Amino acid sequence: MHSWLPQVLIVLLAIPPRLGAQQPAPPQEAKPTASLPTVQSLRIIPLAGDGEFNDLGKSIMAPLVVQVLDQNARPVEGADVVFRFPLMSPTATFPNQRNSLTFRTNADGQAAALGWAATGVGTFRVQVTASRGSEQGQISVTMTNVAQITDQAKRKKKHWWSTKWGKIGIIAGAAAVVAVVVVTTRGSGTTTITAVPGFPTIGGAQ
Repeated sequence: MHSWLPQVLIVLLAIPPRLGAQQPAPPQEAKPTASLPTVQSLRIIPLAGDGEFNDLGKSIMAPLVVQVLDQNARPVEGADVVFRFPLMSPTATFPNQRNSLTFRTNADGQAAALGWAATGVGTFRVQVTASRGSEQGQISVTMTNVAQITDQAKRKKKHWWSTKWGKIGIIAGAAAVVAVVVVTTRGSGTTTITAVPGFPTIGGAQ
């Protein structure tokens, strides 16, 4: 063996590897973000509109108001309430032919659907969903569109304009209701609609 061979091996081992020869570190997989489970803990109470008639001939819509309560039966302020009408007639629509719209509850936990108009004769269901964080709740409200409200219907629903509104005491509460965001299954994009505070408008969209 040549006498210089061990010295060459020592020199080669002492040379650090080039940076370009280093292997990249394996990519780390992103950890999925844990989401809070949805809890059906909100209770929605229909205050006005359930079982009521909408007069298509006179464009008079029944008030559509709900109240959201928590597990302790306390009003939930700031909850998002979605009113969703059926896609097929008989039904009702919000401005721009939207079939759903989100409103926010006031300090009394009340939210009123504003600016909608009924179309088509017959009975339909309004799906109402409330959410606050991971808490949710839902109900359906039944309404009937008629060509004209008869005297018999008026006697049957005589509390429509007076007794029910006085009993549930929502005049002051509904005045603070403000629409915040449109949620719809039709079209694309998001439209913001602001409702002017005041007594809920009874009638078709202007």
